[in-house]
Amino acid sequence: MKTLLGTLLLAVTSLSAYDYALKPVRITSDVHCFFGKPEIMDKTNNGNIVNSCYIDAGEGYVVVDTGPSYAYAESAYNAMKKIKSLPVKLVINTHIHDDHWLGNNYFTEQGIKVLGSDDFKINADMREPTRMQTYISREAYASTKPTLPTEMISSDTNLTIGNQKLQLIIAKNKAHTAKDMVVFLPKSKVLIAADLVFNDRLPSVRGGDINGWIAALDDVDKLGATHIVGGHGNRTDKGAAAMTREYFTQMRTEIRSAIAEGLSIDDTIKKVSMESYKKYKLYEGTHRHNVEASYRILEWE
Repeated sequence: MKTLLGTLLLAVTSLSAYDYALKPVRITSDVHCFFGKPEIMDKTNNGNIVNSCYIDAGEGYVVVDTGPSYAYAESAYNAMKKIKSLPVKLVINTHIHDDHWLGNNYFTEQGIKVLGSDDFKINADMREPTRMQTYISREAYASTKPTLPTEMISSDTNLTIGNQKLQLIIAKNKAHTAKDMVVFLPKSKVLIAADLVFNDRLPSVRGGDINGWIAALDDVDKLGATHIVGGHGNRTDKGAAAMTREYFTQMRTEIRSAIAEGLSIDDTIKKVSMESYKKYKLYEGTHRHNVEASYRILEWE
């Protein structure tokens, strides 16, 4: 009787667990990614606003970013096992924003190493409720326990996992965050650029640095990637970083011009409207804040 009750309880628990119904997209034969919606997290999308990737290393998977919750990480791995049932050998967190790493404990509870930059020690605030805990549904957030990387690096690192060589490259200066990591696969020329690259929606530079971001894009451009996967947006060809670069380059030029004219920050926000970018998602809630944050950086040049 106890065995039957336990089986029934497991079945009910499994049926009630939140499933993001994620569908992997093939980038190359050895890289599949999941693409989130160009939206703000809420109780409808439940944080499925972010991109994450699986790299097939022959002997197992390398996961780049674990998403907004335990349930997301579980859903993604279950979807990948339908393509090829491999164990996960390593997880990489690209930066500290919680939509990219709150699925970590799905893997750490299985004893899998999670690698991130040492910025997690400094800027990942574990004292306050996460954004996801606040804005997505309890069902989707269930089982999520904010878990930092189990190993942290402070500089560029080359790894060999199975048949894959991975270059982990940390931006030289503050860009989207204080330390943004990208993952480059020389064999397949795939660059998983995380939040250095946005498309389909505007990037957000609040908390970052427009100069460092443009410089970081210049640096990763030298890698010669033929496939670029950003942290948000569906475009993955070699020109996938173009919108982010062009947006910030134009913004910087216009803000510098406004500062040279002696315009205040409020007048600059009004002037630097860049209306050609209104076609991108989240323009209304993001653009003016980008101008404000960048003005505060550029006025001190």
